[in-house]
Amino acid sequence: MSGIQRYLDEYEKYKHVELHVNTEYCKKSKQTEKMILLEIDEEKETALVKNVRTENIQHKTLHWCRKNLIKE
Repeated sequence: MSGIQRYLDEYEKYKHVELHVNTEYCKKSKQTEKMILLEIDEEKETALVKNVRTENIQHKTLHWCRKNLIKE
């Protein structure tokens, strides 16, 4: 399977995961790491994500958020 097809399959798997602004999430890979979604841009399919501990703010794709973040 090509990388593109794998991404499309993965996108389909996670596209229905709901995300909410000002909600605290944990990273699946490191559940002690807390993240808050500050802003969601549905049109560009991006989100502004803040690490609670470091206060570092990053731009992430909605796909990354859906795949890597879980509600507490």
